[in-house]
Amino acid sequence: MKKNELSNFIRSYWDYYLELEDQFKNTSKYVAFDLHNKNTYSIEYLKLLQAVCSEIDVVAKEIAVRLEPSFKVNKQTNIQKWGYVLQNKLPEILTQKVVFYHEQIVFPWDNWIYEQYYDSNHYLRYRLKDGAKTPKWWIAYNSVKHSRTKLGENGIINFSKANLGNLLYCYAALFVLESAYMFKLSEQQFPLCGIRDSQLFQIYNESFSNLIY
Repeated sequence: MKKNELSNFIRSYWDYYLELEDQFKNTSKYVAFDLHNKNTYSIEYLKLLQAVCSEIDVVAKEIAVRLEPSFKVNKQTNIQKWGYVLQNKLPEILTQKVVFYHEQIVFPWDNWIYEQYYDSNHYLRYRLKDGAKTPKWWIAYNSVKHSRTKLGENGIINFSKANLGNLLYCYAALFVLESAYMFKLSEQQFPLCGIRDSQLFQIYNESFSNLIY
């Protein structure tokens, strides 16, 4: 059963992730993957930012349904709802670091923890735990999606958040999410044998300890 689920997931989601990654890799011909360029923004980055974050939302809901049968998707299903499920069913994503382009360590789901509570009308709700934060790259995605021309907190239009720095974190988040789920289904060490691996990200281990954070 898990083998069939894994095959279907690879065909439906992982292969698409790799296609999105190829598109991102192609942009390095014009803007180098370098920390000095992290604030560089463009129409191409905007397109990819929206595509990747939309896919995160889609994949997260799919995984939540698979791992928690009681989880239902509707118009009100947001990052808080699927985030709560994933944090309980795939807790490793909260601490997983990855290495981008063989040199930069990325921690995409850092300090992102939700809890349940009942409001004054006794409805079950979700909120960030004290001290936890919504990932900056997700906030950036919503800023360019809903209020692209609005001035942000730095006095610059939100369009500028469609930049290299936010984009690489979005890709890292999707990579971590899909990798964790495929690892759970396969019960093998990632990368999986016989499956095309990411060209931009690697799961962090101690051999990368001297790289850039």
